[in-house]
Amino acid sequence: MICPHLIMFKTEYGLENYDTIYCSFILPLVLPDPTYYQACICCFDCETYNNDKLMACMHCIYFGCFEQHYLLHASSKIHNIFVEIPSGNIFCSVCKDFIYDTEVDDIVKKYSNFTGRQCVSWKPTTDECKLLREHSKRVKVDPSTSIGMKGIINLGNTCFMNCIVQAFLHTPMLRDYFFSDKHKCVAKKSTECLFCLLSRIYQRYYADDDSTTLSLHEILCLVWKHDLNLYGNNQKDAHEFFISARNLLHQVSSPHNHSQGPCNCIIDSIFHGNLQSDVVCQKCLNVSTKIDPLWEISLDIPEPPSEGGLLECLYHFTRPEPLGSNGKINCSTCKSYQEGTKQLTFKLLPLIIVIQLKRFEHVKSKYQKKCLYVPFPIDLDMSPFLTGRRNMQGKENQCNLSNPEQSNDLSDNRYSLYAVIVHKGTLSGGHYIAYIRRTKNKWFYCNDLVVVPVEIEDVLASEGYLFFYHKTVLPYE
Repeated sequence: MICPHLIMFKTEYGLENYDTIYCSFILPLVLPDPTYYQACICCFDCETYNNDKLMACMHCIYFGCFEQHYLLHASSKIHNIFVEIPSGNIFCSVCKDFIYDTEVDDIVKKYSNFTGRQCVSWKPTTDECKLLREHSKRVKVDPSTSIGMKGIINLGNTCFMNCIVQAFLHTPMLRDYFFSDKHKCVAKKSTECLFCLLSRIYQRYYADDDSTTLSLHEILCLVWKHDLNLYGNNQKDAHEFFISARNLLHQVSSPHNHSQGPCNCIIDSIFHGNLQSDVVCQKCLNVSTKIDPLWEISLDIPEPPSEGGLLECLYHFTRPEPLGSNGKINCSTCKSYQEGTKQLTFKLLPLIIVIQLKRFEHVKSKYQKKCLYVPFPIDLDMSPFLTGRRNMQGKENQCNLSNPEQSNDLSDNRYSLYAVIVHKGTLSGGHYIAYIRRTKNKWFYCNDLVVVPVEIEDVLASEGYLFFYHKTVLPYE
């Protein structure tokens, strides 16, 4: 049949997304680690593994079960064109029928006739499907179990590292990258490459033996060599370790580019964004704009803290701030020094947003910790804080933070929480733990070797220090 919806889709987007889906999930040229598909190819909503009826959205990166959830996605996002996994057939949710298209057929023939193929289709045989269902220790597990979660040995005040690595292990796009075996090491020794060391950790973490515990001694030694601030056996800052590990991964993944701005390496693709700074002359209203790279967001905690919590901290971060008489700017239009205001907004949001609450501060030449509860959301809409959405006139003209439905572009700027790092105790006797989202509705409490299920209410009641949010809907690139 001729489908007008597919014609409209091809006119606007072409068939590059179909090509991506087909060569990645239908008939890949190089088959990734077998556990990759078991961990990733499932319904994003109910997380069931149904090899015969799984629909991949052609508009965005989404998999939904045929029985229910792909239709909910189609109606809520107005995404009509899907690819059936593993057949590769195109389906229109409006016409409610499969569609034959000659251009699609050409793509299928291109991969079917490829002579350099290193594997066959990933579709399991009947016996393999039976084995997947019967084997209780496979990576794709029932959300009610703790299989697939492992503890990490504390090597002596290394909880700051353990909790960050737990977050890395559950960062979806990093996990996909490691399971796809895309890293090509150029180091003389694998022990000198953080990517290689993390790759081994990923393999051990998702191995069948759920009794295995992990040791990060090689990673710790490597980080010591590259960051003297983290050297030694005393307690370190988890946020500082995250920055050091991320920078080291970036240098390894893009050794010739890391000092030349953003690149297309996996680390930049995931964590890099842009922050815009606008300085306005209060006399002539001339605006001077500067764009800076954004890797994480560090937020002050207003005192006394309000019920707005993390959203209020984001508003405080993006509010217009008078520079005062001691911070006058040299206005290029007025040709003189004038008072001005400065405002920060998010020009480009990264795929993974890492937010730090500034709980540690200098007070009278001493470090102190702010032990304050700051409410934070599971689902975060960043639309109100984008450049062009915040208003220089003040809070009264901003989008209603308590009602994100008033924002536009919700599907593009929504994020979901998947890891929370908590610092317990004092600066002299503190300890880091992590709350990790294993599946959509299942969270785990990770305290070094102790890994146990936890209720979402316990997560939301914690005094979070670092928050890891990933974009809810990802575009194909």
